[in-house]
Amino acid sequence: MAMLDLYCERVGPGLLGEPWNSVSNLAFLASAAWLAVHLGPRVDLGVRLLIGLIAAIGLGSTLFHSLATGGALLADVLPILLFQLTFLALVLRRQLGLGVAPTAGLVGLFLLACLGARVFPVVLNGSLSYLPGLAVLSLLGWQEWRSGRRPLRLLPAAALFSLSLVCRSVDQWACPVLPHGTHAFWHLLNALVLTLTVLAVPSRRQTGPVPGRP
Repeated sequence: MAMLDLYCERVGPGLLGEPWNSVSNLAFLASAAWLAVHLGPRVDLGVRLLIGLIAAIGLGSTLFHSLATGGALLADVLPILLFQLTFLALVLRRQLGLGVAPTAGLVGLFLLACLGARVFPVVLNGSLSYLPGLAVLSLLGWQEWRSGRRPLRLLPAAALFSLSLVCRSVDQWACPVLPHGTHAFWHLLNALVLTLTVLAVPSRRQTGPVPGRP
């Protein structure tokens, strides 16, 4: 099976071909473990699913950066997409108070935007497909700030995600200066992003009238 050489750090075939890119995925597992302990066993099913997907992101990304095969790539990107879709659905329902049909429609549009961006895998070193996520996170962060919700979590998450996208996008260009590239920083920063986004999701027990709505 052909090896996919997508990142600067790849030094050769085998499990240790991208050591920093592989080890940095421990940040996702640490995030999932911390959230599980911090939020406790009584957390609702939706938030529990998000925590499980963070762990799956860490495992899938480790698998890809170790094996660098097409099948491992699917294990890498699928949990990320599922996390985005689940998070968006939960926030639209619980924080913005949208009904099932509008939520399904907006989540569907977001999915189409993400898949459509994958038609251009070379642009921004493959980061184009994450721009819809940045746009949505920024809009939700603006709504969070405008509604007076405290503490603010989605705006800081959007800022960190912007920085992590830069790290992902410049990975190949940074090779002459940084032999290990910058992709590992994408993992480390995104572990913080995902932690903040989960903390921003209201639990089902907390869901109530949206400020400013009758």
